[in-house]
Parts: sequence; C-alpha cells; structure tokens
Amino acid sequence: MTRRSCAIYTVGVICALLLVSGIALMVAQVFRNLMHKLLKKEIVLVEGSRVFESWKSPPPPVFMEFFFFNVTNVEEVLSGKKPEVNQIGPYTYREYRYKDNVTMLDNNTKVSAYNAKSFVFLRDKSVGDPDVDNITTVNIPIWAAMNKAPGYKSFFLNIMIKGTKSRLFTTRSVQELLWGYEDALLDRIASSGTDVERVFGLMYKKNESSDGEFVFHTGTQNYLDYARIETYKGERMLKYWSTNESNSILGSDGSAFHPLLNKSERLYVFSPDLCRTIYMEFEKDVEVKGIPAYRFTPPRSVLASKEENPANKGFCVTPKECLGTGVLKVSPCRKGAPVVASFPHFYLGEDKYIEAIGGMAPQSHHHQTFLDLNPTTGVIVRASKRAQVNILINRMSGYPDTKLLKETVFPVMFLNESVVIDDASAAKVNKLLMIVKVGSNFPLIIVGLSGIMLIVFIILLIRAHQQKKRVKRIVFTKAAYATATEEDISYSPANTKEKDDGQNGNYIGMTTKTEQ
Repeated sequence: MTRRSCAIYTVGVICALLLVSGIALMVAQVFRNLMHKLLKKEIVLVEGSRVFESWKSPPPPVFMEFFFFNVTNVEEVLSGKKPEVNQIGPYTYREYRYKDNVTMLDNNTKVSAYNAKSFVFLRDKSVGDPDVDNITTVNIPIWAAMNKAPGYKSFFLNIMIKGTKSRLFTTRSVQELLWGYEDALLDRIASSGTDVERVFGLMYKKNESSDGEFVFHTGTQNYLDYARIETYKGERMLKYWSTNESNSILGSDGSAFHPLLNKSERLYVFSPDLCRTIYMEFEKDVEVKGIPAYRFTPPRSVLASKEENPANKGFCVTPKECLGTGVLKVSPCRKGAPVVASFPHFYLGEDKYIEAIGGMAPQSHHHQTFLDLNPTTGVIVRASKRAQVNILINRMSGYPDTKLLKETVFPVMFLNESVVIDDASAAKVNKLLMIVKVGSNFPLIIVGLSGIMLIVFIILLIRAHQQKKRVKRIVFTKAAYATATEEDISYSPANTKEKDDGQNGNYIGMTTKTEQ
C-alpha cells in the first residue's frame, strides 16, 4: 500500500469515527448534561459561588416610582357622585437593597438573611418636589379607625373626629403620605390608652428597615430549591387567611430563581406587602442587552374572585366579605384597615372597579407586573413589580358623613419597582452563556469536523481515481508502442521538399507503414 493510499484510508477512518462519536454524543446529550451539572454546582447560595455576592448585594440599580391619584371632586364624592382623579407622578427613589445578617445553616444547605432596604430621592427622575407637592386623597387613618370602631363604639370615635376636625378626605404632601406624618386623630386615640401608632405613612418605617428574617434553601441538595423560602419570621405558614393553600409560603422572595427554567413551569413569589404568595406564568420570549429571556407575568387567576377561581376562596376576609376579580382586601395583615391591593388602574380587574373611578385607563405596558429571566442561569435581566394601594369606602352605621357614599374601591397610590441588568453584569452573563453554549454544542463541532474531513476524503478519492486513470493510459500507450516492429515503421521526409542542414543533414519524419 502506497503512502497516498494510507493517507486516504486514514482520513476515511477519522471521518467515520468523528461522525459516529459526534452523533452519539448529541443523542446522549453528554456535554449538555455536563454543562448543566456545572451550572447547578455554581449557582448556589454558598460562599465562593458565582452568584453569592451578587445575591447579597445586587449590582443593578433598582428604582421605586410612586404615582398618586389626586381627587378633584371631593364634595361631589361625599354626595354620592362618581370620583374623578388625575394621576400625578412619578416620584422616583433609588432603592438600595441588600441581604443583612447573612448566616449559613445546616451544613450550608440553608441560609438566613434579612432583606434590608433604603431609599434616596432622585429629583431628575421625578415630576416635582415631594416636600412641596400636595395630594388630595382618602384619609386612611380615619377610615381605619372607623372600621375598628363599629356599632356603639362609633359614638366615642365621632367625638374624637369632631374634636380633631378630621375629614374623610385629606390633603397632604407627597413626603407626608409616603414617609409619615403625625395624625391628630391617631394621636387622640393613642392618648386614650389604645395601642395605636400615632404616625401614618404608606412607606412609614420602610426606609432603612427589613421585612423580617427569611430562611432560604441554598440549592446545594437540589437546584430546584435554589433561593426557595423555607421559613419567614420563623414560620412556614401565614395565619391571615382561612385555608392552608392561601396561607402557604411558596417559592422565592422574587430576588432569585433557580437555573434551567422551562416555559411550562409556574413561578411562585412570596410578597410580604401582599401578605400572600402569588404565581407567574410564561408569556413570551424577550431579549435584554443580548441576553435571551422568558417573560413571566401574573395571570388573571391570581386575583380572580372565588367564583372564577375557587382556589382563592381562602382570601375572603369572611365568607360574606369577598371582593371580585382584580382586587384583594388585605385588612387581616393591616391591623383591620380597609386596605385593598390590586394592579395599577385595576389592570386585569373587573370593569366595575375601572368604571367606578373617573381617570382609570389600565394598559399592560404601564401596569403589568413582569419578570424577564434568562432560562439558563435564572438571572433576572429585567423586572417590574407594580402594585396599587386602595381603600374600601362605603356607608358605615354610626358615621353620618358616610351616609351618601357608594361602596367604592378607591385608588390612593401605585408603585413601580423596576430593575434592568447593568452592562457589567450583562457582559458576565453573556460570557457564561457563550461557555455553556459552546460546551453544550461541542458534539456539533465534532460533526462539523467530520463533515470537513468527509469533503477532504472525497477530494482525495477523486484525485486518486484520476491519477489511477492517468497511469493506466500511460502504461497502455507504452505497451502499444513497444509491440510495434520496425517493419511497421517507414521513414519519410518531414516535408515534400527536403531541407538541407549543413551540420545535421536532412530532416526526416517517421510514420507507420501502410499497406499498399
């Protein structure tokens, strides 16, 4: 066997081996499973892991926007007319969040932490000055007090209301409504010996504070448990609602999600502000700074009525006190205050709530809560948490100022807590995704190489075949020439007229004899 033939057979064998091994690795998904195993090992809440520090102190900036509903026809509302409001905002704050008092537990299988937050006002991202701008809205302290003092207790509360000149609606600055002001009625009630906070504010005590202690699974035992809540404030269940399903603490706190997400799964997020767990489902594919992501959003069923979604019957404060789709009365975890949660502008809610307030215009682009998660790593690349605070107002026995009111879920304020991954973090995620992609698709590279080798093999075969034909033709020509005898050859001049050459003589031509 010649050297050329040996090379051709070697190329053929290598091509076959690469092709077979590449296809076998693709079918078995060996490299893909290997990369996923490495991801599961790296994405854990343990010191030294790829994600631990960013979990403790998230690098992307978080912004909190507040929008208020300013009531423009208070007197008409008190006489039973439809409320008219106009939206004012945003008042934007930079939210600094970090995990405080982080402690590893149970041989690194769990970790405890407090979600600490602080807020700094950003004038350039806001519509005005919160210390100067005033908002006319529902007087939440008086409505909370009236709900706590029904029946015969109303007599004493009415005396306090008149004594403090409190009204059902109030005008306060944005700063007061958010971060607190001393309310005259609450001060009078507290002075009577009742355990009541004298200061009221929608975000009162939430600056430089935490929601309480969380215990999370680190994900070292099962990647699906990564960042899953084990307990909140030492409890595995809430005590506000009437069923275990409604009181369940499920999923994460919304700051982290397990890697290798799929579109069919339901993501659970526990929200201390809503005093419940909500869930989110896949909506569509998106891309943020070159990073592919799945968008998850809360479906209508999350805040659906018990008739529309029987699983929500446990969220009724009492069997008779149960609101419709799109709203949730959270008074059990708000000391009895008639606070109602919803999505902004009653997005995904029943038309009756939208139509009851002039100025409501729900739009998914502005009012939908969503999470954009990279499915490979589980990293949040973009998110917006949007929630609205409302007060349930109605006629109340013993309180003459309410006698003309219609039962209304009255909007006070909504917030938009948003984040987009920063450029540095996006570059790290893209680099990691590239490594995972190349590693997972390594069998394709092998198959590609086998394809190149196959082309080379074919070219070598063609060239070898052509060379063989050429050799055969030469051999045949030589053989034919060797068998010719001198008798078959005659000599004749190259031209009809001989040419003389002084040195070499005449030119002669040699031709084969022909029969005469």
